[in-house]
Amino acid sequence: MGSPEAQAAPRPRGRMSRDAHEWLWHDAPMIETGYFATGCFWGAERRFWQTPGVVETAVGYMGGSKPSPSYEDVCTGSTGHAEIVRVRFDTAATSYRKLLELFWEMHDPTTLNRQGNDVGTQYRSAIYYVGDSQREAAESTAALYGAAIAAQGHGPITTQIASAERHEFWEAEEYHQRYLEKNPKGYDCHANTGVRFPSELAPEIVVSGAYPIVIDEAALRARVDELSFEVLRRAATEQPFVGEYTDTETVGVYKCKACDNELFRSETKFHSGCGWPSFYAPTSSDAVELIEDRSLAPRVRVEVRCAACGSHLGHVFEGEGYDVPTDQRWCINSVSLVLQPK
Repeated sequence: MGSPEAQAAPRPRGRMSRDAHEWLWHDAPMIETGYFATGCFWGAERRFWQTPGVVETAVGYMGGSKPSPSYEDVCTGSTGHAEIVRVRFDTAATSYRKLLELFWEMHDPTTLNRQGNDVGTQYRSAIYYVGDSQREAAESTAALYGAAIAAQGHGPITTQIASAERHEFWEAEEYHQRYLEKNPKGYDCHANTGVRFPSELAPEIVVSGAYPIVIDEAALRARVDELSFEVLRRAATEQPFVGEYTDTETVGVYKCKACDNELFRSETKFHSGCGWPSFYAPTSSDAVELIEDRSLAPRVRVEVRCAACGSHLGHVFEGEGYDVPTDQRWCINSVSLVLQPK
């Protein structure tokens, strides 16, 4: 049937021309394109077309080896394609980051080649990015969401993140396009983790209150990576066993990444095996602030914040039986810290 892109019907905004892989929207310079796979594309497309700022959606196949595959071809699992939603959006009204947040929340990215009862490589979780900025956004939000779901007991993210430049998008058959608009009670299978993206965490665990050092959040966001910002100022959690300081034995002082306040010393650091840097005591009791944390209610934890600027550091646990002087484990995110070697 030829290239589905070439057969695409005229669109209501701008005119299109072919330039290598990607369509360019002339007279509509704020239009960008994203490609997302979250399992069955019917329900995913509806979620995207209902999103403010999205100007067009189409479903199709991407990431495989066979040119112009049919639905039947893809369903065999032999072509390597994933079911994809192509999303064109107005960057003046929404952002690629917002679409990524929706992407992560609408499905379960921890299940390999499966969503709910739909099993096969065509149902894999995937993002095909257009350009470096989309790649960076996909990778950084994957790290953030991975940390958020790990804190809730979910497994690692399995989402494929690859360049769209190397993969042709083949538009699916017409009856698949906006399927749930034609069949409102049609099949819409989307398993999800039930975990919100970290930027939307409940207000009670967002950093607030008066502290000696007032953090300029815009300046901090520009200075540190996105995961560090979300942990420090939105109480996210980095994934276990990946932090820079989890197993380091370097002698020195650990300071708050946000304000440089001295927090812990290497002499009190020990190997707990929990996956995060562990200390048995802070440098002083007034270096940190302890707050009751009910974000995982009914479980109650004790949150640790920097007493100087209010940034989130981690949690403290006691009575776990570690052979340390205080019988406490100060479980701290690596990204909240900066190690100053002696």
